[in-house]
Parts: sequence; C-alpha cells; structure tokens
Amino acid sequence: MNKHSFLTAITPAIALAAITLFSAPTLYAQETTFNGSLTTKAGVSLANSHDLKHDFVLGQTIFDGTIKTFFDEGMVYVNGQLVHDAIGTQASNGMSGFVADDGSFALKLREAYIDWKTGIFALRIGRQIVSWGKADDIQITDVVSPFDESSVVANDYNESKLGVDAVRLSVLTDKAQVDAYYIPFFTPSILPIASKNPLRSRVFPSNVDGLDVYSPYYYDNFDLPKKRLSNSEYALRASLYTSVMDLSLYGFYGWDDTPFFKYSPLMYEDANDDPNLEGFTVSGKYRRMAMVGADAAIPVGDFVFRLETAYFPKRHIQTSADYQIEKSLNEEHSYTSRRRDQLLSLVGVDWTYSFPIIGSLTITAQYISDYVFNYKNYLDRKRYEHQVTLSVEKSFLNETLTVSGSGALEFCACSAAGEVEVDYQLNDAITLSMIGDIYIKGTQGRDGTYGLYRDFSSLTLKGKVSF
Repeated sequence: MNKHSFLTAITPAIALAAITLFSAPTLYAQETTFNGSLTTKAGVSLANSHDLKHDFVLGQTIFDGTIKTFFDEGMVYVNGQLVHDAIGTQASNGMSGFVADDGSFALKLREAYIDWKTGIFALRIGRQIVSWGKADDIQITDVVSPFDESSVVANDYNESKLGVDAVRLSVLTDKAQVDAYYIPFFTPSILPIASKNPLRSRVFPSNVDGLDVYSPYYYDNFDLPKKRLSNSEYALRASLYTSVMDLSLYGFYGWDDTPFFKYSPLMYEDANDDPNLEGFTVSGKYRRMAMVGADAAIPVGDFVFRLETAYFPKRHIQTSADYQIEKSLNEEHSYTSRRRDQLLSLVGVDWTYSFPIIGSLTITAQYISDYVFNYKNYLDRKRYEHQVTLSVEKSFLNETLTVSGSGALEFCACSAAGEVEVDYQLNDAITLSMIGDIYIKGTQGRDGTYGLYRDFSSLTLKGKVSF
C-alpha cells in the first residue's frame, strides 16, 4: 500500500469534512446535505474475444458519497468513492486516491472544493473536475482534467474524469462568462498498469521478437514533473451566450496527461563477458503542451449543430516501439517523441424529433478529424486520422425504460466499436442496466483504433441504488 497516495487522498477529505461538519455554524451554514449511490457491475467477455473468451473482464462495487454545505454566498463540496475490484484492475496516479497493491481496493477523492460568489465574481478553490467543449464523449478541447484509463468495459466518459487541484476565478454576466484557472500540481491520467489488469497487455507488449519487455507496475516508475512553481498549469475559457449561438474560446498551457514511452535495451554479460541483449525496459516521461481552441453550438429548429476545434503547437507525438527498438539494435540514437503541430476538429449535429408511433427520439452524429503536420513514418500514429460516431436514445414506459446505442467507425483501418445499453428504473432509487460492448478489427485484420480491444467485447450487468 502506498502511504503517499493514502495521505494524498485522505488529508484533504478530512480537512473539508471537518469544515463541513463542525465549522458550519461559524460559516452561517443554512443547509448540509448528503447523497450517495451504491453501484455494482460485472462484465463477461463475448464469444468473439480470443485470449479472454468467456472470462470476467469487469467486477466492481462502488460506493459514491457527496457532502454539500451551503452558507452565505458559498458552498463546500466533497465527493469521494470507495471501490472494491474483484479482478484487481485498480491503479494509482499518485494524486487521485489510495490503491491497494493488488489493485482490489481504492479510496478516491474525486472533488473537494469551496465555492464562493458575490456579484459578478465567483471563486472555486480545491479539487475540481473541469469539462470543456461541445463534443459528445470525444476529447477535443477537453484537456484540463485527466482520465481514468484503466478500463474500456462499460466505460462512461464523464465518470472516468479525474479532479485537478486548482483555483478558478470567474467573471459572470447574463450573456458571458470568463474562467481563469491556476493549477499548481500536475495530475496524470490513471493508466492500466495493475499487474492483474487484462488491459495492461494492450498498452505494453510482453515481448518483441521473442525478447521480454519489462514495463512499469506503479505510477512512480514514470518520470513525473516535480512539484515546483515553474511546473504549474494555466487555463482560460471565455464563453458568450446568445440566441443565435453559444461560443467559447479556450487556452491551456500545461502537461500531457499520459507519458511518452521509451524502450531501452536491457543487456547482460555471458560467461565470456560478452554483452548480450536480454530484452527491453519501458520507462515514461511527461511533456509540456499548449492548446488554443474554440467551439460553438448553433440551434436551428429541431437541430443543434456543434463545431469544435483545437490547435496544439509543437506538441510531442509518441514514436513507435518498433522504431525505437530497431534503432537500439543498430546502436543508433532514437527519439521517444517528436514535436509536431496538431489540429483536432469536430462537426456534430443533435436531432430530437417526435415520430408518430415511437414518439420522441434523440440522435447525435459527429465527424472527428485529427491531423499532424510534418509527419514522419516513425511516429506512432497516422498523419490523418478521422472517424464518425453515432448515438441514439429512446425512453419507454413513462421514462422508466431507456434504450441507447452508440457506435464509432474510424477510417484509417476501418475498425469499429459499439455499445448498447438498456436501463430500467424499478423506482426512484433503483436502476438495473444491461450493457453490451463490441470492438471489431479493421480490414485485413488490422487493429486500428478499436480492434486492439477486441478481447474486451463483453456483456455487463449493472445495478445502482441512489439515496
């Protein structure tokens, strides 16, 4: 068990809980509320999986609790989770919580902040989840909050987001809002590095050409930015709301949430003291990045058109493992990453329409493009990557039964992913769900973006009680 992670998670929670529970009268508290939920879910891989065929790929029980204390012009908010993981896929990033060494238990502090507002000014201090952009479950300008990337089964984009420790100063009017963020400490994404996580093998190969690859099992095996003032992050958002459109501009200077991997040769000496290659070790280093972006939402009748774009000047782009290993075998210098300009863009439409027989139906479609300038073949991606997504949602039986489906098709390898979810609300507190995920390889057996996760095509049963 990691003592540092434990203290990171517990200390702010205890402090804010103490403020909430014991100092409320001093703060002229008007109301203190608690709400929570208990969720359990289990997923089994489908027949089209290979290595994980008919195996459990998900088994979690999650208790989520939120405390809110309201007082004059302000609020204290604390949200945390207790997670039991039967498979042992939980991992730590050193900032978001305490995780047992075997990955079976986690204590997470998702958010813990103080809100204050007077007139046109608002201030939020503490751990907070930041959501930017108009995209639906796609990351374009949404670069401030990192993600828990330890699972792809029955995964929810918003629920996987992690809080960052930040100060947010806002200026609010009826038609506009400006938010300025100062983030003193870097929070990385959580990677699937737990030894029992089946997703681990999709991130780190176990061997290359018969040679073993030794990869990290803990977050502190990576080269994290030191906690210095010079390593702080900064973000700015300016939004304008009109009857014609909603428009936002974004700026960010900080760190990429995932490390750039380096494959280094591991040598040993034989009986004749001659050097021999035993395998490769994997290390990782986080790099600085900057982003400027914009988005817009334009309502037209039953449609809402969404536009979003993000430009990353001189962003670090990962080089391929094959390139690094080949250079190492030839005793040549290799680069872990190369700096290139990158442009991400999205065009989307939401359509809600009431059909004569089936009633109201909501359809969302998106086209996403990702272009890297000055491309070289040794980069671990294509020059131009693009895909489409489609989602449909319909409610039945007086809103107690909801059926939704979503899918994505990327055009480089033509791999695809899809998810169907059925939610039935037994009463105001209890919801039962069944979720089916499928990942399909591309043409000619290529992995592409989604075929890499074919073994995680699965059926998940989920139950949630809210109180």
